[in-house]
Amino acid sequence: MTATAPKAETDPESLSASIYAELRVRLITGALKPAEAVSIRKLADSFGVSAMPVREALRQLASEGALNSAARKAYRVPDLTAQQASDLFFVRGVLEGAAAEIAATRITANTLTRLEKYVVKMENLWKARDATGFLLANYKFHSTIYQCSGNSALALSIDRLYVQTGPWLAHGIINLVNPDNWLGEHTPIIEALRKGDAKTARQLMEEDAFWGVELYRHTA
Repeated sequence: MTATAPKAETDPESLSASIYAELRVRLITGALKPAEAVSIRKLADSFGVSAMPVREALRQLASEGALNSAARKAYRVPDLTAQQASDLFFVRGVLEGAAAEIAATRITANTLTRLEKYVVKMENLWKARDATGFLLANYKFHSTIYQCSGNSALALSIDRLYVQTGPWLAHGIINLVNPDNWLGEHTPIIEALRKGDAKTARQLMEEDAFWGVELYRHTA
């Protein structure tokens, strides 16, 4: 994945925010893998910026649990045990279920249409065996639902957990399962939301996230 932080920006805060956003995408899509070291110098070179905005972006990700910082300049994607990965997926699933339950009472027709488009995109990316694109579309599907809950604290908690589980979801999809098992049951989630069936929306969303729970529970 190529760097997307705009080189023309000179404001350190803007540069840091752009780099932070790009690194989140890399974590979500598995471009940054479990236990991978993250070099400030290499990132600064690839973005065409000084070390300062890169360092600030990495500090923020570390404060959110998406990266580990073992020393002043050393950052690394966490190397979780299978049980730790399973536990993270469990917590994410419970919170996403709660968000979906709320979203079922608030979701609009326009948002449902957007979710349907993400499902079509995921299906096409699945057929093309494009794991990176699939994982990004999957994130957008999930984040659209939990942002729709209207509970900013809940949505923020889920979003941070999603970034933490990203490298492990990518690892599971790319290395541990048959590509035929990539697709989750997303269309039934949309139908439950459309009907305002909060209980079913919660159950289905939990089950979708619990895919990671079961995957890593069986590899522990």
